[in-house]
Amino acid sequence: MRKLGFFIGVVVGAASVFSYQMMEKKHHPSAFPILERQGYTLAYDSRGKIPFWTHEQISKESLAKVADRKRMDFCEDPHLYASHRSTLEDYAKSGFDRGHVVPAADVRFSDEALKETFYLSNIVPQHPQCNRGMWVQLERYVRMLVDEEGPLEVISGPLFIPQKGKDGKRYVTYQVIGKNDVAVPTHFFKVIKNVLKTWVYVIPNGPVKGELKDYQFSLEELERISGIQFTY
Repeated sequence: MRKLGFFIGVVVGAASVFSYQMMEKKHHPSAFPILERQGYTLAYDSRGKIPFWTHEQISKESLAKVADRKRMDFCEDPHLYASHRSTLEDYAKSGFDRGHVVPAADVRFSDEALKETFYLSNIVPQHPQCNRGMWVQLERYVRMLVDEEGPLEVISGPLFIPQKGKDGKRYVTYQVIGKNDVAVPTHFFKVIKNVLKTWVYVIPNGPVKGELKDYQFSLEELERISGIQFTY
């Protein structure tokens, strides 16, 4: 919220005239920018160099396959302050996939919209068995739900969940990769909504077994651990 301050004039004698003057607007530090794309909106974690959350509105029309993924390459996001970006070198030989948070397959209605999903601002270090396994299953499930349930809102992002250490205390610890210290999430979440239903999933960033239903999660608990309010 912008705070406005005022200097209050005091009348001293009949010839003295004072007026209220608005103080000069202050410049505050900025972080976590909101980036509006053609196919999604993204809040960017400029400290971790990964998304904080992404938001999509998906319908049968938006899922129409027009653009060709084969022509797309990962690249730095030119709309971010240079020292807040991750780079291709950060991911090289890291052992992690460059995992989309907003899937490329969700945004193929134009070349430009698809290209924007390949900005590294939409990418996270993802364990290969998660990225190519349970996470891609979840992405496909969302697109299937569009056929069954109609248009959907989808909010996705990384999590950093505390774990118990050897001393019995709980700690938030995570790996970073590359010279820019790109944060490696411990988990990922996805909230899927329409006017009647909400589906919530939290998936560990590692080798994942079982079925998709095993990773359903409480919305209230996700709001607590993520710091994001999904209900409005």
